[in-house]
Amino acid sequence: MKSIIFKKESLFIFFAFFVAIILPFYIGLLSIFAYVISKKKEWIHVFYISFLLLFCNMNLHKEVWAFGDFLGVGNDLGWYSTQWFSFNNYEYGFSSIFNEDYLIFINDGFLVQPKITEPVYHSFSYFFSKLTDGNFTFYTYFLTFFIYLPACIVIYRVLSISRASEVLIALTLVFFIFYSMKFTNMFNMIRHYCSGSFLILTLFFLYNKQLRWAFIFGVVACLTHNAAVIVCAIYFVVFNIERLPLRNEKIKIIYIFLASSVVSLLYMSVYFATFTNYEKLDDRGSGLLFKFLDVIIIILSFFCYKYRSKSYLDNLWPYYIGMIVLISFMHLTSFLQLRYYAYFDYFRWIGVVYIFSFILRYTKLKLLLFSVSFLFFVSFLWVRIYISDFDFDGLFHNYFIIKI
Repeated sequence: MKSIIFKKESLFIFFAFFVAIILPFYIGLLSIFAYVISKKKEWIHVFYISFLLLFCNMNLHKEVWAFGDFLGVGNDLGWYSTQWFSFNNYEYGFSSIFNEDYLIFINDGFLVQPKITEPVYHSFSYFFSKLTDGNFTFYTYFLTFFIYLPACIVIYRVLSISRASEVLIALTLVFFIFYSMKFTNMFNMIRHYCSGSFLILTLFFLYNKQLRWAFIFGVVACLTHNAAVIVCAIYFVVFNIERLPLRNEKIKIIYIFLASSVVSLLYMSVYFATFTNYEKLDDRGSGLLFKFLDVIIIILSFFCYKYRSKSYLDNLWPYYIGMIVLISFMHLTSFLQLRYYAYFDYFRWIGVVYIFSFILRYTKLKLLLFSVSFLFFVSFLWVRIYISDFDFDGLFHNYFIIKI
């Protein structure tokens, strides 16, 4: 019986996928409200798949060189698309891509050399470029899905396990897709966000106390981008403090705060001692206004957490604290702050769950609340794209129907 239901759901999602390719916004809009009203889980999958298809289409038309100054904006799409195309005709063998002597042949002269310590992304780029004949559509669609999809699945699974209501699940996913992920920066730090997808899977397995899988995905995250090492270190610190036989929750939080601070300070010391190129990375879609909004979200989430009803979701709260501490220290440099602030995209939703849960506890007009919230977050993304340093060949509404 279960297999029959699973097949029906799979066929439904498969059919909706093809319709959503043509009308991504409208299918996504229809499906999220259908999920809230009908409470059938297949609609939530159609929702995020639809909007991921919309984002894929936007990335496909995104200008590779932002204002002709890729160094000023740090546009990884320009660098790595060059690498992607170059790998298709590369004749020196896979192992040589990590050799400095072949740098100009791989990247057409740009200083983006694959690191032997970060083989995961570059291996994907090399082998799939060969397999797809350097197809750029495959490249943008695959990476955009990979950057978003694992997180969407994890958020849904975590909230389902915690027995969250359909409205709360829908609100959280809408927030994550339209607000939390800095879409204007999405192809600015490609490997960074790919490692972020592995990191949220690591977090999911730690949440479920599956240490073997958490370790595996943590290692893969670090081999995708070495910057993930410090996030995994925070994971390790939090996990071990959580295992201490302390009944006082406040004491544990203090320990996590202090230990995360020590780890962050050690990392900053190593950074300043070993790096000399303090490049400035910036994007108006991640400016002071958005960071101020994050501070408000963090403060409100602390208040709502204090007056929460206890749930299994609380196992994620200590990791949220650890990441806030880490991000705060990373703002001591202009280079690291944007890199690690990007990782926070995968954690921001944890605090927001408590805010939404608190609000839902005191309102009866849940559908109205969801409708207003949906409109707000869509409008927020529209503004963020409008002020972005990157040219998407149109604004958000120009992609409600697929753009050829």
